[in-house]
Amino acid sequence: MGCGSSTLQHQQSLAKRYEAGTIRITAMASGLAPATPYFSPYTRNRVKQASAFAERMQEIFTIYTPVAFNPASLGQISDVSDPTLPPVGGIRHSKILCTLGPASATEATVQELVFAGMDVAVLDLSTGNHKEHQIVLDRIRRVEADQACTVAICMNTKRPNILTGRLAGHQPLQLTAGQSVSIRGSSSDMDGGVDPKTGSITIFVTTDALCQIVKEGSSILVGDDSIMLKVTSISSDRQCEATVVKAAKPLGERYQVIFPGCTIPSPALAQPTFNDIKNFACTHRVDFVSAAYIQTAEDAQYLRRFMVECDHGDSIRLIARIENEAGLRNVDDILGEADGIMLCRTSLAQELGPDKLGLMQKLVAAKAQAAGKFMVVEGQVMDTMKWQPQPLPCEVSDIGHAVYDGADALMLGAATSIGINPVEALKCTAAAAAAADHSLDGRQAYRHIHKTGMGDSDSELIEPFEAIVSGAARAALDMRAGLIVILTTTGQSAYLLARYRLGLPILVMSQSEEVMRRCNTVRALFPFPITQAPGDLLEAPLQEGLQHAKDQGLCPPGCRVVVMAENLADGPETLPVLFTRVAPGDPEEVQLDSLNNSRIHRTLCPQTASISIADVITIAPRPRHTKLMCLLDPAAFTLPQGSRHKAKRPEGLLARLSMGSAGTGSPHKGSSPLKASQIKIAAASGAASPVTGAIGAMQAGQAAQGNELMRELAGLVEAGMDVACFDLSQGLLEQHLDIADHLTQVQQQARSDKQIGRVLNLAGPAAVITAFSTLSQSVQLQEGQVITLASNTSQDLAAASKPPQEDSPTAHNPIVVHCANVAAVLMSAQELNIIGSSVQLEVTIKEAAKQQAQVKVLTAGVLTVGLHILDDAVLTPEGIGAELTTADAKAVHEFVSRHFVEYVAAPVSSLADVASLRQALDSAEGSAIEILARIEDVKALPDLDKLLQQVAGVYICRQGLPSHLQPHELPQLQKLLISRAKLAGRLAFCSADLLITSHGQAKAAPAEVADVTNAVLDGCDCVVLSTQQARIPDASTRHLLSSDSNSSWCTHDGVEEGKTEGETVIRKSGTHARPNHTLKAAMLATSSVLQSTDEALNASAMLTYLKEQAAKPLPAVYTAAISAVSTALDCHACLLITVSNSPRLPLAIAVGRPPVPQMLVTDSKATARLCSPAFGVYDLLVDDLHDTSGLIAQARVVAQEAGLWNGRDAVVIVREDSAGVPLISIQS
Repeated sequence: MGCGSSTLQHQQSLAKRYEAGTIRITAMASGLAPATPYFSPYTRNRVKQASAFAERMQEIFTIYTPVAFNPASLGQISDVSDPTLPPVGGIRHSKILCTLGPASATEATVQELVFAGMDVAVLDLSTGNHKEHQIVLDRIRRVEADQACTVAICMNTKRPNILTGRLAGHQPLQLTAGQSVSIRGSSSDMDGGVDPKTGSITIFVTTDALCQIVKEGSSILVGDDSIMLKVTSISSDRQCEATVVKAAKPLGERYQVIFPGCTIPSPALAQPTFNDIKNFACTHRVDFVSAAYIQTAEDAQYLRRFMVECDHGDSIRLIARIENEAGLRNVDDILGEADGIMLCRTSLAQELGPDKLGLMQKLVAAKAQAAGKFMVVEGQVMDTMKWQPQPLPCEVSDIGHAVYDGADALMLGAATSIGINPVEALKCTAAAAAAADHSLDGRQAYRHIHKTGMGDSDSELIEPFEAIVSGAARAALDMRAGLIVILTTTGQSAYLLARYRLGLPILVMSQSEEVMRRCNTVRALFPFPITQAPGDLLEAPLQEGLQHAKDQGLCPPGCRVVVMAENLADGPETLPVLFTRVAPGDPEEVQLDSLNNSRIHRTLCPQTASISIADVITIAPRPRHTKLMCLLDPAAFTLPQGSRHKAKRPEGLLARLSMGSAGTGSPHKGSSPLKASQIKIAAASGAASPVTGAIGAMQAGQAAQGNELMRELAGLVEAGMDVACFDLSQGLLEQHLDIADHLTQVQQQARSDKQIGRVLNLAGPAAVITAFSTLSQSVQLQEGQVITLASNTSQDLAAASKPPQEDSPTAHNPIVVHCANVAAVLMSAQELNIIGSSVQLEVTIKEAAKQQAQVKVLTAGVLTVGLHILDDAVLTPEGIGAELTTADAKAVHEFVSRHFVEYVAAPVSSLADVASLRQALDSAEGSAIEILARIEDVKALPDLDKLLQQVAGVYICRQGLPSHLQPHELPQLQKLLISRAKLAGRLAFCSADLLITSHGQAKAAPAEVADVTNAVLDGCDCVVLSTQQARIPDASTRHLLSSDSNSSWCTHDGVEEGKTEGETVIRKSGTHARPNHTLKAAMLATSSVLQSTDEALNASAMLTYLKEQAAKPLPAVYTAAISAVSTALDCHACLLITVSNSPRLPLAIAVGRPPVPQMLVTDSKATARLCSPAFGVYDLLVDDLHDTSGLIAQARVVAQEAGLWNGRDAVVIVREDSAGVPLISIQS
């Protein structure tokens, strides 16, 4: 058979697999032109063929992230202050891009950033001019020469900035839903507003191509998505008519305008972009150009042709920025033309909504990996470090999961350009990325990428070049090599090899400076320049490179090294040659456990998801399977005045933040409208009260406040609360009992029979959490102020109720903390960090007798209720100990006696702690109550599997993790705890920081969305949200003169501020005024993210993992549960009905994470509530279970009415016979 026939067969085979819904990309190099430097023709051809054979919108990518690490390494401290020392686990492989701005443009700061690990310096031409950026570029070059290092330069092109025009009188315009408005496009300033004669409304936008962008039915978003317009007709080339759909706030001047789903005139093809490329990028020979809003492959092609025509432009590599729906739809074609891509999460969230950002990131990273192109994650990375010294847990998790997803590099924006400490932001990012780099299971990652990118059929052709690269990767794994060395003139083999994510450093040796500098954007590549091209005389430079690798800590001494050398013979089609070497040093010095540390670790439950471009763009509302638990903080509710300890608050929870629920009516794709209220609150009687005078008024006020509290709780139930948590570290016991009483009344008066589970979260003996008087919920601390930390005695509460003395900023105003003895806990502490705030404290005086400690404020900021105080060396939460504290024991007794709780969560560090809690529950007649283990100490990890057998689940509360656990280890610990819980058949709860970083808007930041997405993919059953109102501390105001070279680099918060020459411009450095947000707003936002993620779960892969990894023999109930889930998968069922009066069977089925809803039919409220946190369980409460056939028919009807079943597809029935043996059947 000839070559042409063989190629045709291969193409037909590839097309069939695409039609089957799987992606297998194979390179075919027949007739390809010789390779150009860096850009591989094999990967370009591979992506083009994929686009030709498949409907890209429906391609299903399987995301697979195998994570493995040594639990014993948790808590090991690495010296992050000295980046020359490798972190625990090894050298960082992922790359970091830093945007330079006012906070980081000085030569001293640039030098610190380079020393801290900056790989690429980014110059954003959206702010500043060529002269300003040239000054910074010269500083970078000088630092680079002084440090003898390689720092690549990336130039960001200007973004399109379509804004609203001027308004008459510069007065904001209040729109109302249903109004008709005219929208006109004009690049010149014209006044819009209300016509005084006709009353018609005209809005100008700064583009001449308005009607080329929109069409009838298009949506237009204005500002921070608070205003939405829908186009009804096109009047002319520059004018369209629209209807107001939503107007949550007045329309102002210079508000950003977004056109979801529309293709805008590409700024990449605009004259300013050409000018910046020719006169700056090419003139100064930058290494990369990051082109904004690349929407099609033609955009990238045109821009590349222009660059090649410019002097020195052919050596610049193109990064395509994916910023809107059009670019996302065409990402496959764009990958075929660009050298790398940058996922701009903030822009995508504005257009498509934040709900599916986590899935977008995973999908684009998988496509880039398959194509052999590098991928950069951009968009609010470490964003809160603009104003505070420590990142949030969700931001650290965001870094780790970006690495797990397959991103090559992360880009810091505001954190390094305008942040208060750019160097610290870089160090935190580097630490989190390094930990994630060395947590990947290289062998499993290689198998998945090899199968996805090259196909697994023996009949397929594999291009020889890629076959050799793949063989080098496999050889390194099989030999357990410590290093891979590549001698290259083009870098082509190095870039292809890096995509296999082997977890090994790759030393790239080349005489080309361009190849060396481009290694700074590709994971695991470390450049080492040589003076001659690879050839026959390569042994000397090779040994020099090996010595360099050993000295830099890239490989241990005496380890095996795989070497791949290009161009050892003449000819354009010369293939690389593989051979091995040994690193310098005595092999006897190598510690086998240290060398192979990453290979002896237990592989955690891999994230598995199956998604396509259509999944992350189109609307596909489905039931939410992952549950929501809400921590009910008394300070956030309107408690009746009759309560002995009332948490005073100016207004009700729902009324205070009604804008939060309004914000949830976002037009973003993927969002689903909230169903009609299923909760009916009894209205107060309209009859006159027989009680008169002061007593009658007081009782009427109490009744009104009681009804307000019920409305607040009912609103949470309506928004989707599945489990209520009463956290004893927040508020007092009487307040929690009041809330529990009213929640019971809400359940009794509700029209829905949905059962809300209840969890009592014990404080433990050493829970150090801030609280304040009943007069205030926040305290503004100033640098140098002296305050008192005191225990929560009645005397301290009374003292704290006194207002502070305004004339004495250093007055001792006690801040009450919930701790039995604060002085004992802080006995040897020196400096304290407040998690979630910029405040740092120094302990000056300890008074054990008074149970107080005097502290001095080192860093100013706002201190709010519910924040954890952590000391880096001492303050480590312990288990509950041999017995409960008096307060916890009383709470257990009160809640159990009133039947208010199904689960009790407590800090657990040993089996003895579980036994102690179990004894306390049994003595309080709470034998039916289950225990949730709050793992807050690494002491519990050695006996984790045994401990899980004694509890119902684990509760991962990251704010309470011990201070000696490094922040970058949080994603690893989360995966470890969840995976072990799943294998043990236990529930997993995980806290979420949603809406913590949002600035005055009821929407989540990219890091928060990714955090929730990854928790679900890790295997979490229930996401935990808190009513704690996080406050963004005020940052110092930066004064910038118009004559300052960096004045134009200030951030614009959607509104441009005009200034005259010489005028001082005052701006906040990344800090925004922020109103309070409700838990309800966070719940609605989280619920949307959970719905999107649930759809992408790969149930088959999870089930396979459970079958292979669970300890044998399996209990009978878990065997039956696995069989039930397998049956649902095999017969493509749409519903699973479980009939049982015990929670064991439905909980076991939930562990298998079935892809369909599980309708639990039970006659026990306790069983329904115990199953309320379980994944995918929906309860149907009945009187008895005698008539099984009738109950199943009733469940089918209820499921269909609730949207859980389409009424047609198969239903799997699971019930127990009289002996308790599970029986499985199928109904069509």
